[in-house]
Amino acid sequence: MSIGKISAYFSHPRNLALFVIAMSAFALGFAYTAQYAFHILPCHLCYEQRKPYIINIALGLLALAGLKAAPRATIALLVLAGVAFTANIGLAAFHVGVEYGWWEGLTTCGGDGAIADFSKMTVEEMNSYFANQPIVRCDVAGWRLFGISMTGYNFMYAVFCSAFIFFHLAKGRKKA
Repeated sequence: MSIGKISAYFSHPRNLALFVIAMSAFALGFAYTAQYAFHILPCHLCYEQRKPYIINIALGLLALAGLKAAPRATIALLVLAGVAFTANIGLAAFHVGVEYGWWEGLTTCGGDGAIADFSKMTVEEMNSYFANQPIVRCDVAGWRLFGISMTGYNFMYAVFCSAFIFFHLAKGRKKA
């Protein structure tokens, strides 16, 4: 399949809405897998970076639902999805700056990082663990690959998703 055919495919609002849903679900799935399967605990800013993806799943579903009844509203919802991806770029850029010490984090960022092995805990130990959960620091990356933190990868991912949405919305508009 050529790039032109792929681009034409995603210029249709239905396919772009599916892209928004799939990319957002993938990002959240990755974050939750890191948290629950690999015990990489998120900080306050990590939780904030999940919100645009949650919003985008809802926007994508609403866009799919309104395709035939309200095509202009569908386009508006897809624009909002692009804006949410763009907001995530800002959140991730701020978080990367905090991780590298370029600027201070929020007052809600602090405490000691924590990693737990739930497979070796009893129910009582898990209850105690969650009752005494420390605040995870925003300036310490919980995981890095090739020197880039999960936040850095989220930044690049959000840039790609935002650019992809706006490019294909513009291309679809030129067709209309």
